[in-house]
Amino acid sequence: MFRKFSLAQLFGLRTWLPELLVLASLTCAGNACSRFTRTKQCRALIAQVNPALDDVLTITHGGGNAGASGTASGTSGAGGSAATSNGYVAAAGRYERLAKQLGPMEFGSEEMAKVVAEYAGVLNSAAENLRLLAAALESNDIANAERVTRELDRIGAHERSLVTRMDAWCQP
Repeated sequence: MFRKFSLAQLFGLRTWLPELLVLASLTCAGNACSRFTRTKQCRALIAQVNPALDDVLTITHGGGNAGASGTASGTSGAGGSAATSNGYVAAAGRYERLAKQLGPMEFGSEEMAKVVAEYAGVLNSAAENLRLLAAALESNDIANAERVTRELDRIGAHERSLVTRMDAWCQP
Protein backbone atom coordinates (compact mmCIF):
# COMPACT_ATOMS: atom_id res chain seq x y z
CA MET A 1 0.00 0.00 0.00
CA PHE A 2 2.69 2.56 0.98
CA ARG A 3 5.76 2.77 -1.08
CA LYS A 4 9.06 2.96 0.71
CA PHE A 5 10.89 6.19 -0.05
CA SER A 6 13.04 8.63 1.78
CA LEU A 7 12.61 12.34 2.24
CA ALA A 8 15.87 12.84 0.36
CA GLN A 9 14.29 11.19 -2.67
CA LEU A 10 11.07 13.12 -2.22
CA PHE A 11 12.77 16.51 -2.20
CA GLY A 12 15.56 15.58 -4.58
CA LEU A 13 18.25 16.15 -1.95
CA ARG A 14 20.39 13.44 -3.41
CA THR A 15 21.03 15.62 -6.41
CA TRP A 16 21.65 18.71 -4.23
CA LEU A 17 23.66 17.00 -1.54
CA PRO A 18 27.11 17.35 -3.16
CA GLU A 19 26.50 21.04 -3.89
CA LEU A 20 25.29 21.63 -0.33
CA LEU A 21 28.38 19.95 1.10
CA VAL A 22 30.67 22.05 -1.10
CA LEU A 23 28.79 25.22 -0.13
CA ALA A 24 28.98 24.32 3.57
CA SER A 25 32.70 23.61 3.37
CA LEU A 26 33.34 26.88 1.53
CA THR A 27 31.36 28.77 4.17
CA CYS A 28 33.38 27.15 6.94
CA ALA A 29 36.61 27.81 5.07
CA GLY A 30 35.54 31.40 4.49
CA ASN A 31 34.90 31.88 8.20
CA ALA A 32 38.27 30.34 9.05
CA CYS A 33 39.92 32.55 6.46
CA SER A 34 38.12 35.58 7.88
CA ARG A 35 39.26 34.68 11.38
CA PHE A 36 42.83 34.22 10.12
CA THR A 37 42.71 37.58 8.35
CA ARG A 38 41.35 39.30 11.45
CA THR A 39 44.08 37.72 13.58
CA LYS A 40 46.72 38.83 11.09
CA GLN A 41 45.36 42.39 11.07
CA CYS A 42 45.25 42.50 14.87
CA ARG A 43 48.80 41.25 15.14
CA ALA A 44 49.95 43.92 12.68
CA LEU A 45 48.16 46.58 14.72
CA ILE A 46 49.67 45.30 17.96
CA ALA A 47 53.12 45.21 16.35
CA GLN A 48 52.80 48.92 15.56
CA VAL A 49 51.12 50.16 18.73
CA ASN A 50 52.84 48.31 21.58
CA PRO A 51 56.46 49.23 20.75
CA ALA A 52 55.46 52.86 20.24
CA LEU A 53 53.67 52.99 23.59
CA ASP A 54 56.65 51.32 25.24
CA ASP A 55 58.85 54.04 23.73
CA VAL A 56 56.56 56.76 25.10
CA LEU A 57 56.62 55.21 28.57
CA THR A 58 60.40 54.99 28.45
CA ILE A 59 60.68 58.60 27.30
CA THR A 60 58.24 60.05 29.83
CA HIS A 61 58.88 57.74 32.78
CA GLY A 62 62.50 56.78 32.19
CA GLY A 63 64.59 56.88 35.33
CA GLY A 64 61.49 56.97 37.56
CA ASN A 65 60.31 60.46 36.60
CA ALA A 66 56.64 61.20 37.13
CA GLY A 67 54.30 61.20 34.17
CA ALA A 68 52.31 64.10 32.79
CA SER A 69 49.97 64.33 35.78
CA GLY A 70 52.69 64.45 38.42
CA THR A 71 55.13 66.59 36.53
CA ALA A 72 52.83 69.38 35.46
CA SER A 73 51.98 70.43 38.98
CA GLY A 74 55.05 69.18 40.80
CA THR A 75 58.05 70.47 38.82
CA SER A 76 59.65 73.59 40.17
CA GLY A 77 63.25 73.59 38.99
CA ALA A 78 64.24 74.94 35.60
CA GLY A 79 66.61 72.05 34.89
CA GLY A 80 63.99 69.46 35.83
CA SER A 81 61.28 71.09 33.76
CA ALA A 82 63.58 71.43 30.73
CA ALA A 83 64.46 67.73 30.83
CA THR A 84 60.81 66.81 31.37
CA SER A 85 59.57 69.12 28.63
CA ASN A 86 62.13 67.66 26.20
CA GLY A 87 60.78 64.21 27.08
CA TYR A 88 57.23 65.36 26.35
CA VAL A 89 58.27 66.77 22.98
CA ALA A 90 60.00 63.47 22.14
CA ALA A 91 56.90 61.52 23.24
CA ALA A 92 54.74 63.79 21.08
CA GLY A 93 56.89 62.98 18.07
CA ARG A 94 56.57 59.26 18.78
CA TYR A 95 52.78 59.55 19.01
CA GLU A 96 52.68 61.38 15.67
CA ARG A 97 54.84 58.72 13.98
CA LEU A 98 52.54 56.01 15.30
CA ALA A 99 49.46 57.86 14.03
CA LYS A 100 51.05 58.04 10.56
CA GLN A 101 51.91 54.32 10.66
CA LEU A 102 48.30 53.44 11.44
CA GLY A 103 46.96 55.43 8.49
CA PRO A 104 47.62 52.93 5.69
CA MET A 105 46.55 49.87 7.71
CA GLU A 106 43.51 47.99 6.40
CA PHE A 107 40.92 46.06 8.39
CA GLY A 108 38.24 43.53 7.49
CA SER A 109 35.62 45.67 9.22
CA GLU A 110 34.69 49.22 8.38
CA GLU A 111 33.88 49.78 12.05
CA MET A 112 37.38 48.67 13.11
CA ALA A 113 38.95 50.90 10.46
CA LYS A 114 37.00 53.85 11.90
CA VAL A 115 38.07 53.01 15.46
CA VAL A 116 41.73 52.85 14.40
CA ALA A 117 41.39 56.14 12.52
CA GLU A 118 39.83 57.70 15.62
CA TYR A 119 42.70 56.26 17.67
CA ALA A 120 45.19 57.93 15.31
CA GLY A 121 43.33 61.20 15.88
CA VAL A 122 43.61 60.72 19.64
CA LEU A 123 47.35 60.13 19.26
CA ASN A 124 47.72 63.37 17.30
CA SER A 125 45.67 65.24 19.91
CA ALA A 126 47.85 63.81 22.68
CA ALA A 127 50.97 64.88 20.77
CA GLU A 128 49.66 68.42 20.40
CA ASN A 129 48.82 68.62 24.10
CA LEU A 130 52.19 67.18 25.12
CA ARG A 131 53.86 69.97 23.18
CA LEU A 132 51.61 72.52 24.92
CA LEU A 133 52.53 70.97 28.27
CA ALA A 134 56.22 71.13 27.41
CA ALA A 135 55.89 74.82 26.51
CA ALA A 136 53.99 75.53 29.73
CA LEU A 137 56.67 73.79 31.78
CA GLU A 138 59.45 75.65 29.97
CA SER A 139 57.81 78.98 30.80
CA ASN A 140 56.86 77.91 34.36
CA ASP A 141 53.18 78.52 33.52
CA ILE A 142 51.76 76.15 36.15
CA ALA A 143 48.11 77.14 35.57
CA ASN A 144 48.35 76.35 31.85
CA ALA A 145 50.31 73.16 32.58
CA GLU A 146 47.54 71.99 34.91
CA ARG A 147 44.88 72.81 32.30
CA VAL A 148 46.75 70.83 29.65
CA THR A 149 47.27 67.98 32.11
CA ARG A 150 43.50 67.79 32.64
CA GLU A 151 43.03 67.69 28.87
CA LEU A 152 45.61 64.89 28.62
CA ASP A 153 43.68 62.98 31.28
CA ARG A 154 40.50 63.38 29.21
CA ILE A 155 42.34 62.23 26.08
CA GLY A 156 43.69 59.25 28.03
CA ALA A 157 40.17 58.19 29.01
CA HIS A 158 39.07 58.39 25.37
CA GLU A 159 42.14 56.41 24.32
CA ARG A 160 41.32 53.67 26.84
CA SER A 161 37.78 53.34 25.50
CA LEU A 162 39.11 53.00 21.94
CA VAL A 163 41.66 50.40 23.04
CA THR A 164 38.84 48.43 24.69
CA ARG A 165 36.88 48.49 21.41
CA MET A 166 39.94 47.40 19.42
CA ASP A 167 40.62 44.60 21.92
CA ALA A 168 37.02 43.41 21.63
CA TRP A 169 37.25 43.27 17.83
CA CYS A 170 40.49 41.33 18.02
CA GLN A 171 39.09 38.65 20.35
CA PRO A 172 38.50 35.31 18.61
